[in-house]
Amino acid sequence: MSAKSYLLFLIANFFSFCPLFSQTNFYATDTIQVIEITFSQSNWDYMLDTAKHGSEGYLMASKIKINGVSFDSVGVKYKGFSSYDSSRVKNPLHIKLDYYYKTANYNGVEDIKLSNGFSDPSSVREVLGYEILRNYMDAPQSNFAKVYINGIYYGVYSNSEDIDKKFLTKKFYSSENSFFKCNPANLVSGQIPNLLYFGADSANYYSRYEIKSKIKWKDIIDLCDTLCNKSTHIDSILDVDRALWMLAFNNVLVNLDSYTGAFSQNYYLYRDDNRRFVPIIWDLNMCFGGFQNTGSGQLSIAGMKQMTPLLHSTNGARPLIMNLLANVTYKKMYINHMRTITSEFLSNSKYLSRAQTLQALIDSSVKSETHSLYSYSQFQSSLTTNIGVIPGIASLMGARDTFLRNTTQFQQAAPVIANIATAPSVINLNDTIWIACKATNQDFVKVGWRDQPFKRFRSIQMMDDGKHHDGIAGDSVYGANIIGSSNQIQYYIYAENVNAGIFSPARAEHEFYSVNVNVITPTAGQIVFNEFLSLNVNDAINEFGMHEDWIELYNTTGMPLNVYGLYLTDDTLFPARFALPNKVIQPNGYLTIWADGKTSTTSYIHSNFSLSSAGEKIVLSNGKGVIVDSVTYGLQLQDTSYGRCPNGTGGFSKQKQTTFHSQNSCGINVDEYFLPTVYIKSYPNPADSRVTIVTDNKSPMNVIVINSIGEIVYSNEIRRQLTMNVETFPSGLYMIHCGLAKNKILIQH
Repeated sequence: MSAKSYLLFLIANFFSFCPLFSQTNFYATDTIQVIEITFSQSNWDYMLDTAKHGSEGYLMASKIKINGVSFDSVGVKYKGFSSYDSSRVKNPLHIKLDYYYKTANYNGVEDIKLSNGFSDPSSVREVLGYEILRNYMDAPQSNFAKVYINGIYYGVYSNSEDIDKKFLTKKFYSSENSFFKCNPANLVSGQIPNLLYFGADSANYYSRYEIKSKIKWKDIIDLCDTLCNKSTHIDSILDVDRALWMLAFNNVLVNLDSYTGAFSQNYYLYRDDNRRFVPIIWDLNMCFGGFQNTGSGQLSIAGMKQMTPLLHSTNGARPLIMNLLANVTYKKMYINHMRTITSEFLSNSKYLSRAQTLQALIDSSVKSETHSLYSYSQFQSSLTTNIGVIPGIASLMGARDTFLRNTTQFQQAAPVIANIATAPSVINLNDTIWIACKATNQDFVKVGWRDQPFKRFRSIQMMDDGKHHDGIAGDSVYGANIIGSSNQIQYYIYAENVNAGIFSPARAEHEFYSVNVNVITPTAGQIVFNEFLSLNVNDAINEFGMHEDWIELYNTTGMPLNVYGLYLTDDTLFPARFALPNKVIQPNGYLTIWADGKTSTTSYIHSNFSLSSAGEKIVLSNGKGVIVDSVTYGLQLQDTSYGRCPNGTGGFSKQKQTTFHSQNSCGINVDEYFLPTVYIKSYPNPADSRVTIVTDNKSPMNVIVINSIGEIVYSNEIRRQLTMNVETFPSGLYMIHCGLAKNKILIQH
């Protein structure tokens, strides 16, 4: 049965929602995606080359199939620097599904980034590298894709998640802050993104960094200034722990096409809501020694095996390494992170077993390639055998493990942390939580903690004085107390002596322990969504004088209720996306949240997401699966809110007028939507390649087809009958909305 036979269309006279076909992870590691690109232009390769050497614009493909699902009018371009060559048949690709004024995605993915295996005869470097990296810091998902162009097989590519606003929101709970891609405009210019300070003129940074957000060059200038000239304050503007993990990963895995290497590139910087830049590694196709230049010279394979863990620690051209490692505590943390990666993946050969598994997955697909950059025999031997200057992954990592474990830095005796415990066993909101541990061979012990997953960790020293639930003084049991200020406290412990440091858990701050706190939160029906506006053009303004989306909550009870411990989200995969603050809603009172991605203040609440006017689901919950209220809506109109009628208790409908932070305006308005009295049907249903809509209405009507995530995939005018070509629609359920001219559908309230 073809994919088209799974298209099911539902006539809708009111905006509603239906589930799409089962969603799968486009980046599941042990899968191979199939991507088929069709160009109508016979000289498509020449056109892509021309675009690459010009403005790097996209060439429109007439059709792309992803695992059998078709999309038309998709943008495609070549990407990469060293990995791209106009004389090369197999070049890296960037596919943009939401191209040419279209809204399209495959399982939520709009941008597809495909690498061609340059400098990687094993074909697994990128996928394996990201898999290891994700254990220690937020990083893209990555797997494999078989790519066909105009029916010809071009081989296996690595398929890596784009670092875009969706990625930022998922990992850092916001996406509108300063965001930079740290890749130079021209690699041979010497103007690299090494975070050196070049004065306050932003023009000095344009060729070194690519800004991906609204113009906020001052933020990265401040970062460079602080790192280079005020490094004792670097923790206030940089997530130091994440930076140390990045540098540790680069060194252990000899990932030199990075900040650690010659061009100091292939990472992003995003300034989160804590006003600290977070580094994100990108482009791992040349890790495991696929690139050999440190910036201080080209390393031989023997040199890579014995590359010092303190590379660039005295190099003023790498201030992120030099100035962080000049801090004795940061240096100990960095070495500990290196030891963790080495012990968890190198010493036990876990990296090798994963590399072998991944190679087995793609073996037959690589074997059938005719445009590969390497031969099949080189692929087979690439884990253990050097291919030219590219080391065999196992031969490099095996020797690197032996070398690192025998360095002076790795052989320093670190403290030992054991017997971690918390008290009391039952903790209520604002109770004191005692954290204790046994620590030996230490000079200092601290606990890092936070009460929300999007906040930075704060730290306090743990004491062995008999006064902090630590037993008796001097017994090597350390204790500290924190306040149970939210429904979950996340924490880790760090100890150090004069020579070394250690974390528990070992992957902190990326991983941590947690303590659950009993928080009495409103139950279902007590606090409800009462009204929202998702397309604010001329309605209420926030404190910045801007027209933004807003959400109104309502207390249906006769008692004051605190919303602390409740969360808002528009993505059910991330129920704790936005934590509501400590705010009381009075009996039969309102609380309004600006859904605009801005930072909340004491007077105004701003969620870290905005509403989609195309339709979506918003949820109010305790963040752990208990739903307090939710509402699903479809396409919305400008300055038209959607609210409960009667106020606080009824079902949702279009409002006669918006009623920001006040009782809803119920009743019939001639400008609202009403149920049509006309007869409408569609056939065939389920559909094949075409769907015909028939109505007995004599007046022209507009037809809108909306998929299950609220996106408009088709619109047109109908006079009695209309036939749609749905051949390129992904399999799933769709809603057909019909209405009078000017998109009016009559709905009786």
